Amino acid sequence: MYYVATVDTEKCAGFKCNTCTLYCPEPNTLMFDEEKNASWVDADRCKGCALCVFVCTDMLKRACIGMAMAHAKA
Repeated sequence: MYYVATVDTEKCAGFKCNTCTLYCPEPNTLMFDEEKNASWVDADRCKGCALCVFVCTDMLKRACIGMAMAHAKA
């Protein structure tokens, strides 16, 4: 088991900023859905670095992204 980023879509949609997507070091992992105005995470690609959490919570003071336990696929 390991940690991956998770986005509170409802909270994120209120800001419509997508700044976190600019800092994710893993391509095509943290992306922005223009219809929902919120970021989302491809959990299969997320490496658990938590850089997006730092950007959203510490830099932007928004706290829309957290880390959650993911289960390894068999």
